[in-house]
Amino acid sequence: MTCWETVQAYGLRSIGLGENLLPRSDFTLCQQVTLIGSGLIWNVYFGAVALAFGFFVAVAVALGKASPRAGLRVPADWFVFIFRGSPLFIQFFLAYEALQLLPKSGIPLFGLTVETAWTTRAWAGALFVLFLNTTAYAAEIFHGALKAIPRGDLEAA
Repeated sequence: MTCWETVQAYGLRSIGLGENLLPRSDFTLCQQVTLIGSGLIWNVYFGAVALAFGFFVAVAVALGKASPRAGLRVPADWFVFIFRGSPLFIQFFLAYEALQLLPKSGIPLFGLTVETAWTTRAWAGALFVLFLNTTAYAAEIFHGALKAIPRGDLEAA
């Protein structure tokens, strides 16, 4: 198989286009680069989704960290402390294992059944963890920006 045929067969494999099975023989350098590049498509997608949704939650967490009320400040501080203070790989592992504990048939809630079958997939845990991790880091950045505003400017506004 030539390098161009490899790119055509496996280039968009991660999004469901192309071959379903991996090559059975020794992997050439072209096949390795193509398969890794195909997986990078998911990373870019998850990063964009986590950043888009995490931005709005991060603003709320940053405002909570800046709040004088302990009921808002303490949970926001702990959220940022936990997700910024632990390795991302450990967060992926714990979220995947925690989501596996959910029943696949659903959770009854207020007379309705909330479907949980999709949460047992690896991509759901990855997206959930990236969302929370992005939220924690962005919240700390926004909190620093809020603290950088001089008190006189806040009073003038």
